Amino acid sequence: MRIPQHIIDQVRSQSDIVDVIGEHVQLKRSTKNYLGLCPFHKEKTPSFNVNSERGIYKCFGCGKAGNVITFVEEHLHMGFVDAIKHLAQRAGIDIPEEERDDPTGELARKDAALRALREASIFYQETLASSDGATARAYFAKRGFGADITSSFALGAAPAAWDSTMNVLLTRGFSIEHLVDAGLVITREDGKTYDRFRGRAMFAITDESGRVVGFSARTIVDDPGSPKYINSPQSLVFDKSRVLYGLSQAKRSISEHRTAILVEGQADVITLHQAGFTNTVASSGTALTTDQLRRVQRYADTIVLVFDSDEAGQKAITRGIELGLAVGFDVKCVVLPPGSDPDSLVREVGPDALRSMIATAPSWLVHQTERYKRQGLLNDPVQQAKAVRTMLEWIASVPDTLRHQFLLRDLSEMFRLDEAYLAAELRSVVQRGPSAPRMSSSTQQRTSAASTPAETPIIDAPPRIVAVLLPPERELLRVALTLSDGLAMLLNTYHVSDETFWSEGGRRIFRRMMIAEEEHGELTQPLLNDEELSTDERREIADILFATSSPSESWGRFNIDMPEYDMRKPIRDALLSIEIHRLHQRIDEMTQRIETTIDIDERKRYIFQITSMIARRENLRRRFDDPATDLSWLNDDSASAHS
Repeated sequence: MRIPQHIIDQVRSQSDIVDVIGEHVQLKRSTKNYLGLCPFHKEKTPSFNVNSERGIYKCFGCGKAGNVITFVEEHLHMGFVDAIKHLAQRAGIDIPEEERDDPTGELARKDAALRALREASIFYQETLASSDGATARAYFAKRGFGADITSSFALGAAPAAWDSTMNVLLTRGFSIEHLVDAGLVITREDGKTYDRFRGRAMFAITDESGRVVGFSARTIVDDPGSPKYINSPQSLVFDKSRVLYGLSQAKRSISEHRTAILVEGQADVITLHQAGFTNTVASSGTALTTDQLRRVQRYADTIVLVFDSDEAGQKAITRGIELGLAVGFDVKCVVLPPGSDPDSLVREVGPDALRSMIATAPSWLVHQTERYKRQGLLNDPVQQAKAVRTMLEWIASVPDTLRHQFLLRDLSEMFRLDEAYLAAELRSVVQRGPSAPRMSSSTQQRTSAASTPAETPIIDAPPRIVAVLLPPERELLRVALTLSDGLAMLLNTYHVSDETFWSEGGRRIFRRMMIAEEEHGELTQPLLNDEELSTDERREIADILFATSSPSESWGRFNIDMPEYDMRKPIRDALLSIEIHRLHQRIDEMTQRIETTIDIDERKRYIFQITSMIARRENLRRRFDDPATDLSWLNDDSASAHS
């Protein structure tokens, strides 16, 4: 369902943020803001602030921030549309059904496919309770799945007949085309159509909102020629690379713990939920992906990888480390006893064993170092160097650059290497970018005793995202967000564009700001709800808004004339500071190039460029004393021109 924008605006304007949040958090008035205990993390001293004037909230403990819609989304674990519906019902606002622009009919096909999948899930649950579901019931009972967990995860059974599901859904008003779109039936070349899932135990796969988008079907008969699992195909509504099994059931617990446990299979998820590990999820018939991790990122800061102890499971942990660090998680790893998986460990040994392993789970750095040792890859300097470079690659991918220093310290202690040397190596990795070499899987499997140094293949690393803004970038965004006509002045007088900003986060926020101004005529609320911005970037916006203060109205009682705020100087100073920072970075880069350049003429060219940039930088530093109206330096020919 698509909700008209004017309805969204009406819902937002008629939903007082203090009233809405006050239904869930005990708030007390404190000067301009309301203060309470944060609902997103455990705390004893209130750090959760609500500003009724701006319609925003911010926790200075855990960093959560947003507006009334994002609060409902995150606290009540709803999607955007459901959050709007919830607030509309609360405010007594009717949401009309909107005629959708659907020239291709794809939206209607998606709706029908989702309804068909929901009905199929109900039918499979009904079958599980019938005589046709006896074998599947026995399988679930053998796994120890009780009635409550069976209902919570919508477990079911598909009849063994070739067309039972198809015929039932046809009688319920669906067409063959709907069932094909839902991935429930298969049509052969001769035109014959039959059920995709037959005689199997059914695991319903839901999206983050709890809608059934696909199925995983496990065989329950001893047939060597039959695959163990059959999964729904990629479809209009199911993209296995974007779905985490169990997230709709686990998201509240994940949010409370700020930690997600990642396992490999559906049975692992269900067993662990039943044993009390309700913050457990799994990938759905695919290797772990960045999109899946971003789904859980809004609820968790830490992921604990609990995969099988075999080589395939350990490779999956390595992939989880790479992707998890690049997304921004704190990553921990659990090594299970040989021959066990999370499901069998809990059923055979008990949940306390796994609970202890998770509580004492080592960091990714400790885990991976121990794994290299077990594989014999740290027995000679060549392999040790490859291992360290691999870990430096992973550290370089971490978006929060402040964490790099702490990770380097740990790596230094682990390998007894000089921390300053590692820092220099890390800078080289960052400058080389995503094409830097890593230790390959084949190299990791090879022991140094039986191998000779081989060329390590190049593997693409995830792009780094600079999430932290420079202070002068925050100042420019503050002007645009909080001052009347501030954005217009930046654009028209100072010719600020996204390329003015040095950090990727600053460029992205400014681009989304211009889109918000064009589409909505205002900035604050659209930006706080903008899913194109990362959580960290939206928090930056909230921080800027909360840090902005204005003179108290009480000063008027004393007949004191407050000086008018002149925004020209802070804008000029911010632009100067960003340009100086950009020059400083270019000088550093050029200096490091000289160290690795053998050609004398090329070294001379670098030295000339560095000298020119240093002169330019010193000239800009003197400009802070010039009148704020003097912008002639903006047009100066510069060696640093946004390169």
